Amino acid sequence: MTAAELVAMLKFAGEARLSEPMSMHTSLGIGGPADAMVFPENAKQLATLIRAAHGDGVPVFVLGNGTNLLVKDGGMEGLVINLTKLDWVTVESREKDMALVRSGAGAPLPKLANFCADEGLSGLEFAAGIPGTVGGAAYMNAGAYGYEIKDILYKTLLIKEDGEVSELTADDTLKKYRHGGIPENAAVAEAWFRLAPGDPEAIKARASEFIKKRRASQPLSAKSAGSTFKNPPGEKAWKLIEGAGLKGLSVGGAAVSEKHANFLINASGATARDFIALMELVKRKVKEKTGIELEPELKIAGRD
Repeated sequence: MTAAELVAMLKFAGEARLSEPMSMHTSLGIGGPADAMVFPENAKQLATLIRAAHGDGVPVFVLGNGTNLLVKDGGMEGLVINLTKLDWVTVESREKDMALVRSGAGAPLPKLANFCADEGLSGLEFAAGIPGTVGGAAYMNAGAYGYEIKDILYKTLLIKEDGEVSELTADDTLKKYRHGGIPENAAVAEAWFRLAPGDPEAIKARASEFIKKRRASQPLSAKSAGSTFKNPPGEKAWKLIEGAGLKGLSVGGAAVSEKHANFLINASGATARDFIALMELVKRKVKEKTGIELEPELKIAGRD
Protein backbone atom coordinates (compact mmCIF):
# COMPACT_ATOMS: atom_id res chain seq x y z
CA MET A 1 0.00 0.00 0.00
CA THR A 2 1.26 3.48 -0.80
CA ALA A 3 1.14 6.43 1.59
CA ALA A 4 -1.53 8.09 -0.56
CA GLU A 5 -3.67 4.94 -0.49
CA LEU A 6 -3.26 4.73 3.29
CA VAL A 7 -4.45 8.31 3.78
CA ALA A 8 -7.45 7.66 1.53
CA MET A 9 -8.30 4.41 3.31
CA LEU A 10 -8.20 6.05 6.75
CA LYS A 11 -10.46 8.89 5.60
CA PHE A 12 -8.12 11.08 7.65
CA ALA A 13 -10.08 14.03 8.99
CA GLY A 14 -7.12 16.37 9.26
CA GLU A 15 -5.03 18.10 6.66
CA ALA A 16 -3.21 15.86 4.16
CA ARG A 17 -0.96 16.76 1.23
CA LEU A 18 0.51 14.58 -1.52
CA SER A 19 3.97 15.12 -3.06
CA GLU A 20 4.64 17.88 -0.55
CA PRO A 21 8.10 19.51 -0.96
CA MET A 22 10.15 18.86 2.17
CA SER A 23 12.13 22.01 1.38
CA MET A 24 9.07 23.92 2.62
CA HIS A 25 9.28 22.18 6.00
CA THR A 26 12.98 22.32 6.92
CA SER A 27 14.99 25.27 8.15
CA LEU A 28 17.66 24.45 5.56
CA GLY A 29 15.15 24.86 2.74
CA ILE A 30 16.42 21.60 1.23
CA GLY A 31 14.67 18.34 0.37
CA GLY A 32 12.62 16.58 -2.29
CA PRO A 33 8.91 15.73 -1.99
CA ALA A 34 7.23 13.58 0.64
CA ASP A 35 4.94 10.93 -0.84
CA ALA A 36 2.27 12.07 1.61
CA MET A 37 2.27 14.48 4.55
CA VAL A 38 -0.43 14.55 7.21
CA PHE A 39 -1.03 16.95 10.10
CA PRO A 40 -2.60 15.22 13.15
CA GLU A 41 -4.28 17.50 15.66
CA ASN A 42 -4.07 15.30 18.76
CA ALA A 43 -2.34 12.21 20.17
CA LYS A 44 -5.23 9.93 19.20
CA GLN A 45 -4.94 10.86 15.52
CA LEU A 46 -1.18 10.43 15.73
CA ALA A 47 -1.52 6.94 17.20
CA THR A 48 -4.08 5.93 14.56
CA LEU A 49 -1.81 7.07 11.73
CA ILE A 50 1.27 5.31 13.10
CA ARG A 51 -0.64 2.08 13.83
CA ALA A 52 -2.20 1.96 10.37
CA ALA A 53 1.06 2.74 8.57
CA HIS A 54 2.94 0.10 10.56
CA GLY A 55 0.26 -2.48 9.90
CA ASP A 56 0.37 -1.89 6.15
CA GLY A 57 4.14 -1.62 5.85
CA VAL A 58 4.16 2.08 4.97
CA PRO A 59 7.35 3.87 6.10
CA VAL A 60 6.72 6.64 8.64
CA PHE A 61 8.76 9.72 9.43
CA VAL A 62 7.68 12.02 12.28
CA LEU A 63 8.49 15.68 11.65
CA GLY A 64 8.57 18.72 13.93
CA ASN A 65 9.55 22.00 12.33
CA GLY A 66 12.58 20.55 10.58
CA THR A 67 15.27 22.59 12.34
CA ASN A 68 17.74 19.74 12.89
CA LEU A 69 17.11 17.90 9.64
CA LEU A 70 18.62 17.44 6.20
CA VAL A 71 16.28 15.73 3.73
CA LYS A 72 17.88 14.20 0.65
CA ASP A 73 17.00 15.39 -2.84
CA GLY A 74 14.85 12.34 -3.59
CA GLY A 75 12.43 13.28 -0.81
CA MET A 76 10.71 11.05 1.73
CA GLU A 77 9.22 7.66 1.01
CA GLY A 78 5.93 6.81 2.69
CA LEU A 79 4.10 8.94 5.22
CA VAL A 80 5.51 12.07 6.84
CA ILE A 81 3.58 12.95 10.00
CA ASN A 82 3.92 16.67 10.68
CA LEU A 83 3.35 17.51 14.36
CA THR A 84 3.19 21.29 14.07
CA LYS A 85 -0.53 21.36 14.94
CA LEU A 86 0.20 19.78 18.34
CA ASP A 87 1.39 23.17 19.56
CA TRP A 88 -0.53 23.74 22.81
CA VAL A 89 0.97 24.48 26.26
CA THR A 90 -0.73 24.43 29.66
CA VAL A 91 0.09 24.39 33.38
CA GLU A 92 -0.83 20.89 34.56
CA SER A 93 -0.35 21.52 38.27
CA ARG A 94 1.21 24.10 40.54
CA GLU A 95 2.52 23.80 44.09
CA LYS A 96 4.54 26.09 46.31
CA ASP A 97 7.97 24.90 45.17
CA MET A 98 7.25 23.25 41.83
CA ALA A 99 4.91 23.28 38.83
CA LEU A 100 4.29 20.84 35.99
CA VAL A 101 3.87 22.31 32.51
CA ARG A 102 2.42 20.06 29.81
CA SER A 103 2.98 20.64 26.12
CA GLY A 104 2.14 19.15 22.76
CA ALA A 105 5.15 17.81 20.83
CA GLY A 106 4.71 20.37 18.06
CA ALA A 107 4.96 23.44 20.28
CA PRO A 108 8.02 25.54 19.39
CA LEU A 109 10.52 25.75 22.24
CA PRO A 110 10.44 29.58 22.24
CA LYS A 111 6.65 29.43 22.66
CA LEU A 112 7.02 27.07 25.62
CA ALA A 113 9.78 29.20 27.17
CA ASN A 114 7.76 32.41 26.77
CA PHE A 115 4.65 30.76 28.24
CA CYS A 116 6.62 29.63 31.29
CA ALA A 117 8.15 33.07 31.74
CA ASP A 118 4.69 34.67 31.67
CA GLU A 119 3.56 32.13 34.29
CA GLY A 120 6.56 32.91 36.51
CA LEU A 121 8.11 29.46 36.05
CA SER A 122 11.88 29.11 35.73
CA GLY A 123 14.06 26.46 34.09
CA LEU A 124 13.49 26.91 30.38
CA GLU A 125 15.15 30.29 29.87
CA PHE A 126 17.99 28.67 27.88
CA ALA A 127 15.46 27.35 25.35
CA ALA A 128 14.00 30.77 24.49
CA GLY A 129 16.09 31.05 21.33
CA ILE A 130 16.30 27.39 20.27
CA PRO A 131 14.32 27.01 17.02
CA GLY A 132 13.08 23.46 17.63
CA THR A 133 9.92 21.81 18.91
CA VAL A 134 9.18 20.17 22.24
CA GLY A 135 9.09 16.67 20.74
CA GLY A 136 12.41 17.03 18.99
CA ALA A 137 14.00 18.61 22.05
CA ALA A 138 12.88 15.72 24.26
CA TYR A 139 13.98 13.14 21.71
CA MET A 140 17.50 14.51 21.27
CA ASN A 141 17.96 16.11 24.71
CA ALA A 142 18.43 19.57 23.22
CA GLY A 143 20.57 22.04 25.10
CA ALA A 144 22.54 25.26 25.05
CA TYR A 145 24.99 27.17 27.27
CA GLY A 146 25.46 24.25 29.66
CA TYR A 147 21.75 23.50 30.13
CA GLU A 148 19.84 20.50 28.75
CA ILE A 149 16.21 19.46 28.43
CA LYS A 150 16.90 16.43 30.64
CA ASP A 151 17.41 18.79 33.58
CA ILE A 152 13.73 19.77 33.64
CA LEU A 153 11.94 17.01 31.68
CA TYR A 154 9.51 15.07 33.89
CA LYS A 155 7.94 12.57 31.48
CA THR A 156 6.81 12.06 27.89
CA LEU A 157 3.77 10.55 26.20
CA LEU A 158 5.03 8.19 23.50
CA ILE A 159 3.42 6.49 20.53
CA LYS A 160 5.23 3.27 19.65
CA GLU A 161 5.38 1.97 16.07
CA ASP A 162 2.47 -0.42 16.70
CA GLY A 163 0.34 2.51 17.91
CA GLU A 164 0.64 1.65 21.61
CA VAL A 165 0.47 4.74 23.82
CA SER A 166 2.67 4.84 26.91
CA GLU A 167 4.24 7.28 29.34
CA LEU A 168 7.97 7.32 29.95
CA THR A 169 9.29 9.14 32.99
CA ALA A 170 12.60 10.93 32.75
CA ASP A 171 14.04 8.56 35.36
CA ASP A 172 13.33 5.59 33.07
CA THR A 173 15.73 6.81 30.39
CA LEU A 174 19.48 7.12 30.25
CA LYS A 175 19.86 10.58 28.78
CA LYS A 176 23.13 11.37 27.06
CA TYR A 177 24.57 14.33 25.21
CA ARG A 178 22.18 15.00 22.32
CA HIS A 179 20.20 11.84 23.02
CA GLY A 180 17.08 11.75 25.16
CA GLY A 181 17.00 8.00 25.76
CA ILE A 182 13.65 7.64 23.94
CA PRO A 183 13.22 4.46 21.85
CA GLU A 184 14.23 5.11 18.24
CA ASN A 185 10.92 4.02 16.68
CA ALA A 186 8.71 5.89 19.15
CA ALA A 187 7.14 9.30 18.50
CA VAL A 188 6.83 11.91 21.24
CA ALA A 189 3.24 13.20 21.41
CA GLU A 190 3.41 15.25 24.63
CA ALA A 191 5.90 16.21 27.32
CA TRP A 192 5.76 17.41 30.91
CA PHE A 193 8.35 19.72 32.46
CA ARG A 194 9.11 20.24 36.15
CA LEU A 195 9.82 23.92 36.81
CA ALA A 196 10.45 26.20 39.77
CA PRO A 197 8.49 29.36 40.58
CA GLY A 198 10.25 32.67 40.09
CA ASP A 199 9.81 36.33 39.29
CA PRO A 200 8.45 36.69 35.71
CA GLU A 201 10.52 39.76 34.92
CA ALA A 202 13.73 38.16 36.15
CA ILE A 203 12.98 35.02 34.14
CA LYS A 204 12.33 37.08 30.99
CA ALA A 205 15.57 39.00 31.55
CA ARG A 206 17.56 35.75 31.72
CA ALA A 207 15.85 34.46 28.58
CA SER A 208 16.70 37.69 26.78
CA GLU A 209 20.36 37.29 27.67
CA PHE A 210 20.44 33.82 26.13
CA ILE A 211 18.78 35.15 22.98
CA LYS A 212 21.33 37.99 22.76
CA LYS A 213 24.20 35.50 23.03
CA ARG A 214 22.70 33.41 20.25
CA ARG A 215 22.20 36.41 17.96
CA ALA A 216 25.74 37.62 18.56
CA SER A 217 27.43 34.32 17.77
CA GLN A 218 25.21 32.46 15.28
CA PRO A 219 24.13 33.16 11.67
CA LEU A 220 20.42 33.26 12.49
CA SER A 221 19.49 35.03 9.25
CA ALA A 222 20.96 32.20 7.13
CA LYS A 223 19.25 28.94 6.25
CA SER A 224 20.81 26.31 8.50
CA ALA A 225 19.99 23.26 10.61
CA GLY A 226 21.71 24.70 13.66
CA SER A 227 24.92 23.05 14.83
CA THR A 228 25.97 20.56 12.17
CA PHE A 229 28.36 18.46 14.27
CA LYS A 230 28.33 17.30 17.88
CA ASN A 231 31.01 18.56 20.22
CA PRO A 232 33.60 15.78 20.70
CA PRO A 233 34.46 15.02 24.35
CA GLY A 234 36.49 17.89 25.75
CA GLU A 235 36.38 19.81 22.46
CA LYS A 236 34.24 22.34 20.60
CA ALA A 237 33.33 21.42 17.04
CA TRP A 238 33.42 25.04 15.89
CA LYS A 239 36.95 25.49 17.21
CA LEU A 240 38.15 22.39 15.37
CA ILE A 241 36.53 23.52 12.11
CA GLU A 242 37.77 27.08 12.44
CA GLY A 243 41.23 25.86 13.43
CA ALA A 244 41.36 23.83 10.22
CA GLY A 245 40.83 27.07 8.28
CA LEU A 246 37.45 26.03 6.91
CA LYS A 247 35.31 29.14 7.45
CA GLY A 248 33.78 30.12 4.11
CA LEU A 249 34.54 26.73 2.51
CA SER A 250 31.79 25.83 0.04
CA VAL A 251 30.48 23.03 -2.16
CA GLY A 252 27.88 24.14 -4.66
CA GLY A 253 25.36 26.26 -2.75
CA ALA A 254 26.37 24.95 0.70
CA ALA A 255 28.96 26.79 2.80
CA VAL A 256 30.62 26.90 6.19
CA SER A 257 29.35 30.02 7.94
CA GLU A 258 31.84 32.86 8.37
CA LYS A 259 30.10 33.75 11.66
CA HIS A 260 30.04 30.32 13.33
CA ALA A 261 32.12 27.49 11.87
CA ASN A 262 29.82 24.71 13.13
CA PHE A 263 26.92 26.16 11.15
CA LEU A 264 26.85 24.85 7.60
CA ILE A 265 24.38 26.95 5.66
CA ASN A 266 22.33 26.91 2.49
CA ALA A 267 24.03 29.96 1.03
CA SER A 268 22.54 29.84 -2.47
CA GLY A 269 20.16 27.15 -3.69
CA ALA A 270 22.07 24.26 -2.16
CA THR A 271 21.03 20.69 -2.79
CA ALA A 272 21.25 17.91 -0.23
CA ARG A 273 24.08 16.47 -2.35
CA ASP A 274 25.99 19.76 -1.92
CA PHE A 275 25.40 19.77 1.81
CA ILE A 276 26.43 16.16 2.39
CA ALA A 277 29.55 16.64 0.26
CA LEU A 278 30.50 19.70 2.33
CA MET A 279 29.93 17.80 5.58
CA GLU A 280 32.22 15.00 4.39
CA LEU A 281 34.86 17.51 3.29
CA VAL A 282 34.79 19.26 6.67
CA LYS A 283 35.01 15.93 8.50
CA ARG A 284 37.98 14.82 6.38
CA LYS A 285 39.94 18.06 6.78
CA VAL A 286 39.35 18.20 10.56
CA LYS A 287 40.42 14.55 10.86
CA GLU A 288 43.58 15.24 8.83
CA LYS A 289 44.51 18.21 11.02
CA THR A 290 43.49 16.99 14.49
CA GLY A 291 42.91 13.24 14.31
CA ILE A 292 39.37 13.83 15.61
CA GLU A 293 36.38 12.43 13.73
CA LEU A 294 33.38 14.75 13.86
CA GLU A 295 29.95 13.17 14.28
CA PRO A 296 26.85 14.80 12.75
CA GLU A 297 24.35 16.38 15.12
CA LEU A 298 21.68 16.92 12.48
CA LYS A 299 19.58 14.01 11.21
CA ILE A 300 19.87 13.00 7.56
CA ALA A 301 16.79 11.34 6.08
CA GLY A 302 15.20 10.49 2.76
CA ARG A 303 16.12 8.86 -0.52
CA ASP A 304 18.92 9.80 -2.89
